[in-house]
Amino acid sequence: MSVDIVGTAAEEAFGTLFALVKDVVVTIVVFREQLKKIESTLDSIVPIMKNIDELNRRMDRKDMGQIRAIIDDGIDLVKKCLKIKKCNLIKRYMYSKKLTEFDATLFREFQLSVPLTAARNTMEILEGVEVMGGEVKEVGKDVKEIEGNVNEIRGGVEEIGGDVKKLLDSVQLSSGAQQSWLEPLSDLAVPEAPDLIVGSEVEKSMRELKERLLEEGVSVIVVTAPGGCGKTTLLKKLCHDEAIEGKFHNNIMFVPVSKRANLIDIVQKMCCHKGFRIPPIETEDDAVRCLQKLLISIGQDPVLLVLDDVWTNSQSIIEKFVFKKIKHYKIVVTSRYEFPAYRPVHHLNPLTHSEALELFRRSVTVDDTSMDAPDDELLDQIVNRCKGLPLALTVVAKSLRGKDRSFWKTKLFDWSERRSLLRSGSEVLVDCLRKSLDDLDGDHPIKKRFLDLGLFPEDCKIPATALIDMWVELYKLDFSGVRAIAELNELVYRNLADLVVTGKDSIEDEDYSGHYAMQHDLLRDLAILECNQGEIENRERLILDLTENDFPDWWSEQKQLTLNARLVSISTDGKFSRPWPNLQLPEAEALVLNFETTIQTKPYDLPEFIEKANMLKVLIVTNYSFFPTELRNFHVIGSNLRRMRLERVTVPFLRMGKLHLHNLQKISFFMCNISQASTSDDAKISDAIPNLVELNIDYCNDLMALPDDICEIKLLKKLSITNCHNLSALPKQIGQLASLEVVRLNSCTNLSHLPDSIGTLKKLISLNISDCLSLSTLPDHIGQLVNLKSMNMRGCLRLSKLPRSIVKLRNLRKVVCDKEKEGMWAQAGLNSLNIMASEEEEANLDWLKD
Repeated sequence: MSVDIVGTAAEEAFGTLFALVKDVVVTIVVFREQLKKIESTLDSIVPIMKNIDELNRRMDRKDMGQIRAIIDDGIDLVKKCLKIKKCNLIKRYMYSKKLTEFDATLFREFQLSVPLTAARNTMEILEGVEVMGGEVKEVGKDVKEIEGNVNEIRGGVEEIGGDVKKLLDSVQLSSGAQQSWLEPLSDLAVPEAPDLIVGSEVEKSMRELKERLLEEGVSVIVVTAPGGCGKTTLLKKLCHDEAIEGKFHNNIMFVPVSKRANLIDIVQKMCCHKGFRIPPIETEDDAVRCLQKLLISIGQDPVLLVLDDVWTNSQSIIEKFVFKKIKHYKIVVTSRYEFPAYRPVHHLNPLTHSEALELFRRSVTVDDTSMDAPDDELLDQIVNRCKGLPLALTVVAKSLRGKDRSFWKTKLFDWSERRSLLRSGSEVLVDCLRKSLDDLDGDHPIKKRFLDLGLFPEDCKIPATALIDMWVELYKLDFSGVRAIAELNELVYRNLADLVVTGKDSIEDEDYSGHYAMQHDLLRDLAILECNQGEIENRERLILDLTENDFPDWWSEQKQLTLNARLVSISTDGKFSRPWPNLQLPEAEALVLNFETTIQTKPYDLPEFIEKANMLKVLIVTNYSFFPTELRNFHVIGSNLRRMRLERVTVPFLRMGKLHLHNLQKISFFMCNISQASTSDDAKISDAIPNLVELNIDYCNDLMALPDDICEIKLLKKLSITNCHNLSALPKQIGQLASLEVVRLNSCTNLSHLPDSIGTLKKLISLNISDCLSLSTLPDHIGQLVNLKSMNMRGCLRLSKLPRSIVKLRNLRKVVCDKEKEGMWAQAGLNSLNIMASEEEEANLDWLKD
């Protein structure tokens, strides 16, 4: 389309912008997608500009200053884009966002300002029209000509349906004219669905949703998944299903909701879509009443309302659409958020590899002909990069469609070099995924938690206890971790993470050692992309993934570099061998070290720069090799450390007495070798960690006994020794731990008895001895645990009777046991006791999949 409109200053600026964009979109590849969107917006605006300008000329008006200012800004922005070099990724990203924002601003201004100008001009023109008997008198050829111009303007604008409705009412145009003009503004018909839908998950969801919609009951169904998984596509396809169309006939309304949901606007469109006169609606309460009348007026015919892309802050909108007394009325919500208040919820998962290959092959094919594709190995590598996400597969397929093998290999090389599709310039994919964060500003707690997940390696289960350790210390949450788990669940509801829970005990007694977070690889890449904004020295999170000995230039070129990150993650592979550089981390409060070793006997040295990180509160060290690796350089750990978690390392816990970790409150060992023999000259552990509050030892099979001096740690409240199959006894002096509130000994299969002194633990609230297969008796004085509230003895197969003192446990409220032990507790005569008897639980080994 050519632009030959001239006249007003705004119009001339518009022509300049239009011509500039037309030229730049051809010459600059970097911003082509954003510029094409702007070009499309300008194409749709040209006829509106012509008509508005014509009316302004007739009215002798020149009042489009706001539009002129926006267009001038657009011209400056496009000119600046011309100067950006292709290699400047940061500026490319910044100006890509600015172009997208400009396109939205331009479109919004023409939705609001231009229609209001047109409406005002129309009112002034029609003021002279004489109204008699409720009809407009014929006033001649000029009015008809102006009316035609106004109708053209009306047809190009969507958002002013309500305003023009009032205008038309004021001049009492016929209801038929109103209806014909408003039809394009209220099109809630189901959009066409693509013929291609791939995936067993999609097919399964189609079947389940179809069954739900065809049966009685269930008024609200939620379909949820991360961005790009195909929720909207699924609903489009479902609404065109013969059975669904047969049941709901013409009463299917497909409403795009998006970020700024407007209940009044939606209800007005629904009324118009059904052919009813649009009522004046001032408040949301009016809208609810109007919607209820609309549904009643439809009668007994079933109604299906699809609310597509509902955001997290729009749950109240869903609530207002629900009318339980109106039968045959169903709502399906698609959202990136789970909305826990509504069930059932259908989750769409990423495609399997074979399904991803099928979708990719079909998407990359040109003109329904067979694809002249590279070999299967190269195809697999490219598809693997898309991580099963339908949007990623289709975007990448389209970018490779019709290209030769060399182009495919070049693309794969670019992705491998940058280690991510998102970091190689796929703006469409980045924009789609980033929408999940759009309602979370920079300081929003949930956004911070999402970004923190990027500190952990790709394709791994993140222990919830590791997240708890970070979040409690960095964000001042409660020590128990309850609030941290609630925030992790919020990430799950938003489809920003998945939660895997292994074992019932993790749920029953708030033991989160069996909770693991998982994150889709592309969402992790999004988190890293967000974390890497800004200058390296001033980033809040520093994430380094060191392959072999490949240090980033900014690190290896500096002899000493000061970074102000609060959270630091450093990951190394099995080929890493260079010494650590002299890194300065004066603000670091949490350090996550992830490493692999190719040689079983090769030790791992803690970096020397830890010694100077005086603010460090949390240290998490994880070995992703199969066998534990010796961990050395413990002397670098400072006295300010409050929480430490070690996984798959060999560390002499029983010889840690020489350390000075006086502020350490929690230490966790997972699958570690910790039981090196102590010597007579070793210092006491109680002297090294005198303020320890929580001790966790899990799957440490070399542990046979605890040192007696652990019982001298007066502040210890939680003692958890689980899945340690060689532990045969606890210290006899355990009764000295006067502050102890929780004892977990589950799955210590070789533990044969509990010390008699355990009866002196007056503050003990919870005792878990589940799956202690060798335990045959309980201490005679167990009745002295006057504050004991819960006890788990599921799987204690040899335990056949209870001590007489059990009747003294007056505060005991919950007992978990096997079905055959239920009668034993029922005869104990304890009032208000809730006995939770269960069948034998099948072992859950999901945690081993890493």
